[in-house]
Amino acid sequence: MKNTMQNIINACLAIIVTLLIYNVFELKEKVDNLDQVSNSSAIDVVKSAYETFGSGDMEGWKKLHSEDLTFTVLGNIATTGVHVGPDNVIKDVFNVIPGTWPNFSIVHKEIYSDGDNVFVHSDMTADNLKTETMHMFKVKNGIITSFVAFDDTGSMADAAKK
Repeated sequence: MKNTMQNIINACLAIIVTLLIYNVFELKEKVDNLDQVSNSSAIDVVKSAYETFGSGDMEGWKKLHSEDLTFTVLGNIATTGVHVGPDNVIKDVFNVIPGTWPNFSIVHKEIYSDGDNVFVHSDMTADNLKTETMHMFKVKNGIITSFVAFDDTGSMADAAKK
């Protein structure tokens, strides 16, 4: 009986080890498939969007974005919402910024891409505001189709009150 029990335990251990090894290789294959190549052309489009925004060239900025652009600002600040289309972004976000956060500025720290997704880590400053932000863009065929701002909306709301 002792030998039979030991054989069962050994067989179970062998099955468990085999399954673990199989799962490790399957997981490695899935992770390898997630790896994307940096997309420098997508990064260049995003840099151009920041440059046109910073210089006030709204016509140039609009040309870099799709007509059905979704521009999402999270939180509970003056610019919060899902804004659709470049004209609505200009009206409901960009035109609101100067009166809400005077001397607004964004200085990039790092820009990364993963395929068509571009992530921009920046310092954000304005009167009474000094914080960091992360912006995420989706670029398809050289045009920005979506944007999400992961801003420090608490600090932004506080700065807007002062």
